Amino acid sequence: MKKIITDKKVLKDFLKYESKKYGLKSSNYPFIALSENRLLYRYNYLMRKLEYYTNCNKRIRKIFTKLYYLRWQRKHSIFLPINSFDKGLKLIHIGPRLVNGKANIGKDLILHINTCIVAGGVNDYAPTIGDNCIISVGSIIVGKAKIGDNVVVGAGAVVNKDFSGGNMTIAGVPAKKISEKKPEDWNEEKRQIISKNN
Repeated sequence: MKKIITDKKVLKDFLKYESKKYGLKSSNYPFIALSENRLLYRYNYLMRKLEYYTNCNKRIRKIFTKLYYLRWQRKHSIFLPINSFDKGLKLIHIGPRLVNGKANIGKDLILHINTCIVAGGVNDYAPTIGDNCIISVGSIIVGKAKIGDNVVVGAGAVVNKDFSGGNMTIAGVPAKKISEKKPEDWNEEKRQIISKNN
């Protein structure tokens, strides 16, 4: 288990960065959460706090935070382990997600609903995912699969082999490279469509 958040300064940096991903002005815990983004940021906030309390051996705070975190997981079926995600995790919509505790995931991951990042079969190997990746709705990444930086995993894809070269879009069952478009390419295309319609 890698330990990323090992002091209060790093914790504040993570929370500030991730709150902006959700379009929030404050990185504090959102007690009043009337929007989906505020509810989802609650999850990030609790996960990062639990990582900090666990890594810094703050036992009492860890126990109470873990209880609340587990309650939140069961309520929304979002099962993400601590100390697996680097800075910049963003969840899209409330809904089921499952990630193996041995997965190693880089910065700025966008994780949609109904996604699984899990070990393969009877072995303990879990996937590795690079920086700036998008895991689309219903995708499954399994076993020793390695995904490089700047990869979009298409909706419903099953990834069971390496795409460690990065800078591509993959899709299908089993997944294969379908395009050299990176996350920013898709985002730019979306911005152009929105601007045309306005």
